[in-house]
Amino acid sequence: MNISDVWLLIEIAVTDALNLDWSELSYKRSSLVIKAATFIVAVFFTTLVVRWRQKRRSSSYYLTGLMPNKNHEPGIIFKLVRGFAWGLVFVSLLFLGIALANPVVFITDSMEMVESREVIYVKDVSTSMGFRLQGTYIPRGEITREIIERLIIKRKDKRDRAAYIVFGTNSEIWSGFTTSFESLMFSISMSPIALAPATSELMWPGDFIMKKGQFVESPDSNSTNLHFGLESAIYLFDRQGSLEITEGLKNNPNSKMRSVVIITDGAASVDPEPQFKELRKRKIIPYLIFVDPERTIEKKLYGENSPQVQLTSRLYVLVRLYGGQYFLARDRQSVDHISEMLDKLQSVKQIKKTNIKEREVYFIPLAIAFLFAVAAMAVRVLSLFMWRNV
Repeated sequence: MNISDVWLLIEIAVTDALNLDWSELSYKRSSLVIKAATFIVAVFFTTLVVRWRQKRRSSSYYLTGLMPNKNHEPGIIFKLVRGFAWGLVFVSLLFLGIALANPVVFITDSMEMVESREVIYVKDVSTSMGFRLQGTYIPRGEITREIIERLIIKRKDKRDRAAYIVFGTNSEIWSGFTTSFESLMFSISMSPIALAPATSELMWPGDFIMKKGQFVESPDSNSTNLHFGLESAIYLFDRQGSLEITEGLKNNPNSKMRSVVIITDGAASVDPEPQFKELRKRKIIPYLIFVDPERTIEKKLYGENSPQVQLTSRLYVLVRLYGGQYFLARDRQSVDHISEMLDKLQSVKQIKKTNIKEREVYFIPLAIAFLFAVAAMAVRVLSLFMWRNV
């Protein structure tokens, strides 16, 4: 083993020493620590006595500087250097004794096996999200993002298995099921607020108020296909849903463990009732948050009898018909109400497991002892140039 290998081992020991939880330190041979300490103290004081007796029998002059062959009265520098060397030896022996006691650190891996409620957030990012909210100069898309972020933050400690889907003309899964709050919030922050043609401000002046850079340009984004978003949610539940929850739903037909939260302005282009039927078959509870249910802009642009206007009222009926509830974005209590509804869903819980691992760390004090021993030898060699018998 060469010097580079030794140095690498020392670096590993130092890194481990900084990362370990030393409050969990224990010794396999704890009695050896006391014995080693007693032995080291005895050796140390014996050495002091021997050195004191030798000093009385010989006459020496000690140099205060590092220049050899220079007579001088006994100086304090030599004494300090030699005393420092002995101090390093003492510390080295101390750590060597600790290493011999075979220290170990107990690493506890706790994993609470709690399978929480499964929730999929389905957010509208169609072109209409760039329209201003009725009575304000705020884009609907900003309101939808604010609502979903507030809801997820409120449920940060609820242990939900959550996923995130956006829809416009098509749907896109931005996050599969995760229990990580940070991961889910990151997916939401990176997803588009709205998909719209590049010329949207010119096409709908005064109504579409998002500036370039605030929305993602997409020439094929005029449709609001909620049914595609719901199909993606059904796909996730079928392919990535918890097996324990699926089994629980089979064993108890009346249980409610899954939900889909839809945030939209209601301007659907296609009736999503077939998808609501599929949700009910799978015992998935739908909740809707309507951002701008008055539909003033849609009425002006498409007419009173257009699907964009009529399907809004239709969604109210579908949600209630298939076991869910709807809320209005203008109501500041909507987030609280939905969170309370989600809390009523049942969850599947399993036994908490704790694994305790034993890790030997004798090499750490051994490496420290080696470093102090090298330092002591270096100081001892240096002191040889500082004295001579006369």
